[in-house]
Amino acid sequence: MRILQLAGAEIAGQVRLVIVPDEETGGALGTGYLFDQGYIRRNNALGMLMPEPTGGAIWHACRGAYSLMVTVKGRPAHVVLQHQGVNAFEQMFDLVKALMKLKRSVEKRKTDYRITSGESPNSILMLGGICRCGTNFNVVPAECTLSIERRMNPEESFRKEKERLLNLIEHFRRKGIKISTRVLQEDEACGSPCDHNLARILASSINHTKGRKPKFLMCPGLLEIRYYIRNGIPAYAYGPGLLSCAHGPYEFIPVERIYDCAMVYALTAADVLSEEKVND
Repeated sequence: MRILQLAGAEIAGQVRLVIVPDEETGGALGTGYLFDQGYIRRNNALGMLMPEPTGGAIWHACRGAYSLMVTVKGRPAHVVLQHQGVNAFEQMFDLVKALMKLKRSVEKRKTDYRITSGESPNSILMLGGICRCGTNFNVVPAECTLSIERRMNPEESFRKEKERLLNLIEHFRRKGIKISTRVLQEDEACGSPCDHNLARILASSINHTKGRKPKFLMCPGLLEIRYYIRNGIPAYAYGPGLLSCAHGPYEFIPVERIYDCAMVYALTAADVLSEEKVND
């Protein structure tokens, strides 16, 4: 935005900068809130760009996600009286064995979307990102909590995969195990076309700045572009940094890559918002 100001660019429209607090935790209190309250309106923008660490590519699609916290409730007792208690860990262990069987089935599936070299095309079911249990080594654990991360490829039915997971949990609930669940995030896979006007201009701006044509790839994770796409606004992710080192102890972004990205965005905005294109 500052580049456009300094260059005195004449644009027929607005460029808005949106900064949200919860992009990594579902987005309901950030982007979701802005749409719900009308700060961003359906079909009221030419497009959205998001500076994810795409490694030089344009992410035009992303997987869907259904993330759960599952808690099994038991009854505490001292170890010498364990027969009077109900071991939540052992009950969770039975559920996890069933989930591992589902995991092996799910992760045989592969997407036909192009992805970054080194990333897995397989569908995802991950267990135990969060795992909590018990209060002491000599007490029967009265509660055990586990996270379940289900990431669906675009070819999969979000509804069917969600039902399959919930039906498995319900099977153990019917067996008498006290199970509660809390949804952390849920959203279907989505994508914007590679031949959309915004996509072509973004790719051209990258080529002009970096001297190479970018690839259009699917992000292996979940992106906030989904909020915009389902509200009729084409959206793409392009930004500095590498996904391979994101969220790790050695995450870094060379400063010049940030400058390059700012230039790409400025060129794209100036082109998209030129008077003749807006009028078209």
